[in-house]
Amino acid sequence: MISAKSFKKALNSAAAYIDAVYGGAAIIMALMTPVLIGGLAFGAEIGGWELTKRQVQNAADMAAYAAGTQVRSGEDNDTITAAALAVAQQSGYKGGDEGIVVESPPSSAPAAADGTDPNGNAAYVYVTLTQTAERNFTKFFASDSSVTFSSSALAHIENGRPACVLALHPSASGAISTGGSTNVTLSGCDIASNSISSSAITATGNGSNVEADCISAVGDVSINNTYDLDCPAPIANGPVTADPYAGVAAPSVCTSTHTFNQFPNQGSGATRCYTGNGGGVTVSSNVTLASNTTYVFRNTGNNTLTWRINGNRTVTGTNVTLYFEGKWNVEANGNSFLNITAPTSGPYSGIALFGDRNSEVNMDLSGNNGAHVVGAIYSPNKNSDITYTGSSLAYTAGQCTQVIGGTVTFSGSSDFSTDCSNSGTTEIKTAQSIRIVG
Repeated sequence: MISAKSFKKALNSAAAYIDAVYGGAAIIMALMTPVLIGGLAFGAEIGGWELTKRQVQNAADMAAYAAGTQVRSGEDNDTITAAALAVAQQSGYKGGDEGIVVESPPSSAPAAADGTDPNGNAAYVYVTLTQTAERNFTKFFASDSSVTFSSSALAHIENGRPACVLALHPSASGAISTGGSTNVTLSGCDIASNSISSSAITATGNGSNVEADCISAVGDVSINNTYDLDCPAPIANGPVTADPYAGVAAPSVCTSTHTFNQFPNQGSGATRCYTGNGGGVTVSSNVTLASNTTYVFRNTGNNTLTWRINGNRTVTGTNVTLYFEGKWNVEANGNSFLNITAPTSGPYSGIALFGDRNSEVNMDLSGNNGAHVVGAIYSPNKNSDITYTGSSLAYTAGQCTQVIGGTVTFSGSSDFSTDCSNSGTTEIKTAQSIRIVG
């Protein structure tokens, strides 16, 4: 038997052992607690970085898509960058304007997902976002006080439909209109309007007929059964269609300068300028324009002047551009006939008639013989209207007409084709989509 003394001694020894064990554990816990807390802090900071990295990548994707919408609309680089930055910031990006790089077209982008090299291709836009964050716990283990996150995205403007007619006015009702006994035939191309109006494209009465692949508007269309479309339905609430000639500069240098009444018998050189503030220009005899020449008509006054072909007269020219600066009414109506082709190379390639971007230049090409214009009839000021009747002459292979104005009114019978291979024109693309491809 164990004596009471021995039992008490054993109890005291056990209590001393337990005290020793708990004391050691307390010391170990005291030593390990900073390490455990540091590990948790380190893990939380690394996890926060991963969240920030994903946030910046999402912002880059959204910014590239936004930039793509501006490229599709034909905006300049400053507008493209501003749109990309605004959307990136709304998506959580905090790097500021110094941390965003927008390349349109790309110059340093990697290949797209399908292997295509996007560099130098205007159908792509490349966005890179860079954002820094201050280190917290990890600064004790690193040589710098911040960490940098960089993400990029590549957007592709693709698909789309070819168009022959484009109205640029942003809000006009009837920006494109037909009525009366008008007959319009578009072979393989669309009619597009950038107006946000609920009646951006209109048809009045039941006597007209319009055949086209499709029609599209940023707003809505108000048409009747006079429209015969190949597409299932008109495209409403679509994207803005870019002005294909927005980057073409107006003529600024004259190789010869004359008064209006000296046209066309005076002048020489590649750019012949006719200047005045009254009287306008009346063509009262048949005129053959000099080939490979730009004719500039400058209205230096505030009143609207008229450039008119009189009576049964004809104006003919090959590889020519007629540019109208200031306020003009250009008239080839009645029994007059305008028969010109645009240059197929050079700064005004594809543009036959060119109206001032900053002034109202209305063009009425509705003569009984129509107007045989190969190339673009282009008057981009939003208040400019083009009234057009197609040609009574057949086009040869590769010849086409584009009509691009603030608003467009059809009169008489008009024929269009997308075969512009020999016309020097720039393609009009409408209803394009945007996809992130890298």
